[in-house]
Amino acid sequence: MKHRNWITLLAIGPMLIIPLMMALLSYIMIQAETEKLESSVSMMEKNTLDSVKASIQSKVNSIVDLAAYQKSVIKDELHDRIQLRVDDAYRIAVALHERYASTKSEQEVKSLIIEALRPLVWNKGESFIWMLDFEGNFQLAPEYLRHLEGTSIIDFKDATGREVIKEEIALTRNGGEGFLWDTFTRPSTGTDTQFEQLAFVKSLGFYDWYMGSAEYLDIATTLANNKLLFEISQLSESSQHYFFVMDLTGAILLNSARSEWVGLSYKDGATAELTSAFKTLYKKILQAAQHPSDSTFIEYQWMNPNQNKVELKLSYVKAVPNSDWIVGSGFYPDDIVRGLTPNTIESVKLNQKKLDQLLKIAFLSFIISIGVAILLSFAVYRLLWRYRLEVERKNNELLDWNDQLEKKVLKRTEALSDINDELEILARTDCLTGVDNRFSFMKIVEGEVRRSKRFKDVFSLVLLDVDNFKSINDQYGHDVGDLVLIELAKVACQFLREVDTLCRFGGEEFMIVLPKTEHNAAFLTAKRLCLAIENHPFEVVKNVTVSLGVATYQTDISIDELIKKTDIALYQAKRSGKNKACCFNE
Repeated sequence: MKHRNWITLLAIGPMLIIPLMMALLSYIMIQAETEKLESSVSMMEKNTLDSVKASIQSKVNSIVDLAAYQKSVIKDELHDRIQLRVDDAYRIAVALHERYASTKSEQEVKSLIIEALRPLVWNKGESFIWMLDFEGNFQLAPEYLRHLEGTSIIDFKDATGREVIKEEIALTRNGGEGFLWDTFTRPSTGTDTQFEQLAFVKSLGFYDWYMGSAEYLDIATTLANNKLLFEISQLSESSQHYFFVMDLTGAILLNSARSEWVGLSYKDGATAELTSAFKTLYKKILQAAQHPSDSTFIEYQWMNPNQNKVELKLSYVKAVPNSDWIVGSGFYPDDIVRGLTPNTIESVKLNQKKLDQLLKIAFLSFIISIGVAILLSFAVYRLLWRYRLEVERKNNELLDWNDQLEKKVLKRTEALSDINDELEILARTDCLTGVDNRFSFMKIVEGEVRRSKRFKDVFSLVLLDVDNFKSINDQYGHDVGDLVLIELAKVACQFLREVDTLCRFGGEEFMIVLPKTEHNAAFLTAKRLCLAIENHPFEVVKNVTVSLGVATYQTDISIDELIKKTDIALYQAKRSGKNKACCFNE
């Protein structure tokens, strides 16, 4: 009897609930549309203004990020640019020496080299190639110092009193090449002002000569800033917003809307009639840049050139980190509102028409819902009573089946977990040496590439190959060869850092991944590992040596290209006598 009462109640429920819910839903929808109609104009204006603000904020932030990155790599690009110049000049000199050393006199070859390199000048003659010998004698001098060629300048000092020539000679004699910072006057300025410059020197390897080139840091900074301002101006041309760039002194470096203001100053007043307005704006911009907020726009009154009157203007500004630059952009809210007026009127008409249609639909829906509720209640009553007993029976059976199924699933889950753990180990481990295999190596390198692109990290690869491994197999047998590989892997693992990874790349080849390791450090690691293996007493084969190729990842190359570079470097090590490490050189 109790079950029958509940079934009756459930069957009658839809007859009451559906019409009530339909009425409530209709009321809510009508009320919502009414409120939407009342606030549609203001909401449309707010959404549009928010959209414009978000667009400006996003673009300014993107430009700031671009500027911060470009300024952060000025010195790195300066290093690369100077070294490339010297390396190019070095290749020219070596090529001339190799071609004519056997057919011309030493003095003739020297003259050929000097005259071939003399035209190599940059930055309007302020950067050039020079050559001296280890006694400090000038062999190739710039135009304004050409009278010193053939004389010794070994005791020359820069503006800080450093004996620069002696430092260059010591650097090229000991390491062959290297960078050093010094301080000089610039002939083109005509003043005694001292400028910091970066020099790169390199030993020629013959005649006891070395060559070098340098570039002033302020020139490199000016070139980078001009390039960056040009890129920002290009972004302005392709965008519906304008951008401006100023420094902390108020100097206007770029204004894509008012190019005639470039070179003027907010702080001092760009024009006579706007002196007060510019000074006030400068203070607001400076305060906003020094106390940044990701969502705050500064507000001020400014002349609207479209309306030829002063109106409220909103601007978003942000300082470039580790720089004296401030980037910003702005807009006039009234311009946005004026542009929305035709759309606003049309929106109100559409909303009113939609509200009228909704009222008609709501009334018809309420009537239909009453009939549907009656039919549904009758159907529900019959179905609930018919299936009540069936549900009880099936429920008991399902409980039994569920208990059995849970036990089976638990056992199989535990078995699958154990198998998956074993498969994962087998999938990434070399079965002979116990180190990571080639599949695991590719996963590791892919992760290093992602980290390099995201955090600007550097990493290097070392390709290791056992010298004369075929002879070991032929003389001692493949089982001894396998033991050599196993023992070599142990020696390498003990030698490497915890963050480094040794992988068997194939046959007698191993690949070493060195995270956060630059080119020189990777090469030094490879040389030490080569020596450690050479000195290690293997059990059967007493003398085992390896050749190693080193390459460092660059963001513009693929993993396959990086591996190819290590292979080329390894081939150089093999070809030049084995038992050594070689670096890939572009």
